[in-house]
Amino acid sequence: MVEHRHGTPPVNEWSTLEPEHAPRSVLLDALRGAVSRPPVWASIVLVQALIALAPALMVQDWLRDALGSGYQAGSQYADLDALFRQDHRAGLSALDSTVNVLGSWLGLLVILLGCFTAGGWLQVYLQRTEGESFRRFCFGGARWFWRFVRVAGVSLVCMGLVTWLVRGAAWNHVVLSGLLGIPSHDWSSFETLGSEATAWKIRLVQDVVHALGVALVLAWGDWTRTRMALLDTHSALWASLCTLWTMARHPWRTLGTSATFLVVEAALVWMLGLLARSLDGAVLRTGEWWPVAVLTLLTLAVLAVRVIVRGARYHAAVQISRQVVTPIARPDPWKDTVGGPGGPRYPIGGDDHLVQI
Repeated sequence: MVEHRHGTPPVNEWSTLEPEHAPRSVLLDALRGAVSRPPVWASIVLVQALIALAPALMVQDWLRDALGSGYQAGSQYADLDALFRQDHRAGLSALDSTVNVLGSWLGLLVILLGCFTAGGWLQVYLQRTEGESFRRFCFGGARWFWRFVRVAGVSLVCMGLVTWLVRGAAWNHVVLSGLLGIPSHDWSSFETLGSEATAWKIRLVQDVVHALGVALVLAWGDWTRTRMALLDTHSALWASLCTLWTMARHPWRTLGTSATFLVVEAALVWMLGLLARSLDGAVLRTGEWWPVAVLTLLTLAVLAVRVIVRGARYHAAVQISRQVVTPIARPDPWKDTVGGPGGPRYPIGGDDHLVQI
């Protein structure tokens, strides 16, 4: 709901919070809610594919110039051989540096796109009117964009803290030196351990702890954005702190739900990856174009799966947050108004009007 007056009322209404109205299966209901909006997820997939196309075209142009007429047609089709890499090692090194710089800027663009799409998904799920999902998506993306950029900033700081704790000085001094007794000069090689298996286990534990920390920060960001949109608040820091308290009080409903979607996404991407790997072999064996075309379609399918699951996560977060987040005490903007359902709302005793879209 949008108010064309002074200020903007919250888009959510707490009249649907009764437990008997909750979906029987949050996961299936959320996936159904995301899949049923193809204009939204298809547009996101298209934008992400166009972003990924930029470095791909850069590499293609370089290869076209490098190959020229000095190589037999199709000889480097499936893979660049060792001779080619040796002859063009300087050019490949420069290409890698350029692609890395471009990738950094594109990564920032993807983060900003994620802020926009998060607002779009939440607007679609929180606004109670039906139809025009793409229009509502664009409106929500613009409406909450800068608020969610601040949430992304808080999340990046937290990820940096997690990295410092797990891969920086904190891990080295507390775990390696304090718990395991490894001297500082052996923190990178682990030669004093005397066992490669022990060193492998230490690195595995470090990787797992770091991955769990990053996943926790990402889930925290999703629930924080949902809380801000649900309550129509502006402070990213305060919403983050309140979300921590909510997650501590309801760990299974919040973190459990996020973990479930993570497992579903990983399983789907893994299955598509197995199919893509088999097609890689077909490219090596046949040297034809059709496996490449199928790989392209599989890449778009992976993007679609990830986008749909992300939209489903916000759908589930909205449904659960409506049950565990306490509404903010504020005046009802629709009180003392008259008007038909879905049409203009006219305040009693005033000339201003509210329009529900």
